[in-house]
Amino acid sequence: MLRKSSKLLLPLLMGVTSLQAQAMDADPYMTQEHLLNNAVQLHVTNRGMKLFDTKLSKILGNLGVKLDEGYFPALSYTFEKPINPDDYAKENGDAVKMYKQVRDLLTKWLVGFSLNDHRPTIEIGESGFVANFSRFSLVTDRALMEKLGKREGAILAIELEVKHLTIGTNSVKVWDVNNEFLGKIGAEDVSLAAGDEKNPLKIRLPFYLRMNAYGHLEFEALEVENNLNSIPVSLEYKKLLVPTFAIEINGKKFLLNNSEIDKLFVEQAPAILTSVRENLGNFARNQLPAMLNEKAKQLLTGNLDQVQNMVPPGKEPNDNRPDFKWGLRLQNIGLKESLNVDLGAYAEDPINPRSTPRPTDKSRGAVTWGLIPQTNYDIGLSLDRGLINRIMQLSFERRNFERIAMSDGSTLRMMAAPLIDYVKAPVAMPLKGNETFVKLRVSVENKPDSIFLKEKIVVDFDIIAKLRQMEDKSGMQLVLYSIDPETLAMDDKYFSLAGKLLKGKVREGIKDKLREQCAGWKNKDEAIPGAFPLPPEILGIKLDINRVVMDPKGHLVMYLDYAKAGAL
Repeated sequence: MLRKSSKLLLPLLMGVTSLQAQAMDADPYMTQEHLLNNAVQLHVTNRGMKLFDTKLSKILGNLGVKLDEGYFPALSYTFEKPINPDDYAKENGDAVKMYKQVRDLLTKWLVGFSLNDHRPTIEIGESGFVANFSRFSLVTDRALMEKLGKREGAILAIELEVKHLTIGTNSVKVWDVNNEFLGKIGAEDVSLAAGDEKNPLKIRLPFYLRMNAYGHLEFEALEVENNLNSIPVSLEYKKLLVPTFAIEINGKKFLLNNSEIDKLFVEQAPAILTSVRENLGNFARNQLPAMLNEKAKQLLTGNLDQVQNMVPPGKEPNDNRPDFKWGLRLQNIGLKESLNVDLGAYAEDPINPRSTPRPTDKSRGAVTWGLIPQTNYDIGLSLDRGLINRIMQLSFERRNFERIAMSDGSTLRMMAAPLIDYVKAPVAMPLKGNETFVKLRVSVENKPDSIFLKEKIVVDFDIIAKLRQMEDKSGMQLVLYSIDPETLAMDDKYFSLAGKLLKGKVREGIKDKLREQCAGWKNKDEAIPGAFPLPPEILGIKLDINRVVMDPKGHLVMYLDYAKAGAL
């Protein structure tokens, strides 16, 4: 009745391998997005975060980020509010008193002279740095979250320790936007060196991340900790920039000697550097977070998506149709027992914009974690079956694997895209940590050559397969295990007149053929060609499977460890 079809799912893994997407433009054109919420979930345990504490510089280096030297474009910062001298009277009473006396005297004796409350602008030109890092880390901070009363989102911190830092810029200028006649002061070709072996520069920049009600990421830089006021600092410059001052007596002008100002500046350099250190420390604690937050508002104005091209499953070499588009969207970030990141996902066909995902193809609830304690693995990763099934659907709708050539020369016609889902593991079947069981729902057309059935029939049934890691750890593959004959489904319209009289026996006959067909699968260990590109590398870090399971709600859940050899 049913002809042999042990190669029934040869194209299935062709679909799976398409998850190995080719990175393209950051935002390729996409006509419509059918977002699958929380399709990919990632959590980094406390054990896993230790790698970012101790080896962040190496991780970033592998991604092409240079930490020992860098370049910054020009930037400027204008104080949001004018400076009120009275705000500084408590700590600098004498200086504020003298300032007011001088201002009042000039206002009284110079006709037309007046000073508004100062509102400085600081402009730093194109800059670069050279640094000798002894520590560069990214850490989570639950204690600070609790202290600040944050119940959602996550607080992370970048911690730096630099034995020696040299910062150079082509110019530093300061002027008063409320009193522009005062001109600009500053210097050109400025070089600032800080820190040494005994007293390294230490900076801690904590920041708070959360998703708002609109699904957009919010960034808030918190107070920066630093030891700028206690480390050695040296300053060099090529040219001092000062306003032009002159005194006119009966039409004769006497200009201020700027070279004497320069000489005075050099003589007062130690005191000036002390002031510079204090002001840099205050700037880092107060103005720097404000600058970062303002920049974040400009950049984080919408959804954070990464969109890529994807080769469709079963695509022939001469197929010139455009590739699929698939994307990931940041949906949530949180910090509790672990750092948790939730990503929505979508896959679309640009030439089939009317295609919509089938609700029944996705998971049936939240992912089930907790198979093993968090202290026993580094990273948890879950993938909703709906994403895999959506990709299969789009490819099937292109008819990429509508017909399958069999080893005996026959052809099977797929009537629907295969669907991957959870199945209870067979009784007394031992499993390794890097393998789990799944089922594949298939629908095929067959020519049974039976008087009880019509010439062509369509039968649906489940194939039980083992999903396991390949020996070379290049991915995961499906290994045929059995067919579940009790899942057989066939419309009554496929019975002939004779078959309608013996429906029960005919169905049992089909089941027997299915059992016969898969009888040798358990012993053959026959893998379907192709592989899942899992586990992925995360930030260039190679991962080993600790445990993998398809949970009852339809999530492929992986408990991962950093690779013991060659993780970075």
